[in-house]
Amino acid sequence: MKDHDLTRRDALRGLAGATVLATVPVGTTLGQTVKSNFKDEDDNGIPDEGEVVTGTYKSLYAYDANGDWYWDLGDGRVQGTVDSVNALDQSTLTTCDYKVQYRGKFENDPFLDSGWVKNNINCKGYDDDGNYNYIIVHETDPRYTGTRPSIWGDWEYHVDVESGVGNKLAGPKTPQ
Repeated sequence: MKDHDLTRRDALRGLAGATVLATVPVGTTLGQTVKSNFKDEDDNGIPDEGEVVTGTYKSLYAYDANGDWYWDLGDGRVQGTVDSVNALDQSTLTTCDYKVQYRGKFENDPFLDSGWVKNNINCKGYDDDGNYNYIIVHETDPRYTGTRPSIWGDWEYHVDVESGVGNKLAGPKTPQ
């Protein structure tokens, strides 16, 4: 794997979680429809203030060694430099399947204001055959420490597991 691929992978890992924080659960991942447990009493598409919302969505990201990419947001919309996975160079194709879960409060706006986000990413192909699992928590979550790597202001990584590496946040402990 090339060094620039690590940067790309880290950006993609953060982007999947960031999109939950930036959109309503019915429109997660830049507008992606998801299954959620909330009932919108105001019928405005935004959970009521203080209402805890739980949701899950799946997404597919694919890219090739030429720098082209394709992202199926899971609701029929697509972003990227090509129109389909088939348009990517099949000899250098890498695909990443995302399962994103989240739970938290939206406080009457389209942003996840508190809670947690869990990403499970499975990549396979030309330059990445790995699994990545991480949990991001808000400062209101009891697991928040304030000492772990921050991802968005008052959100931090709680778990950051990479296949072949383990939890990158749980280094070896030295007995006192």
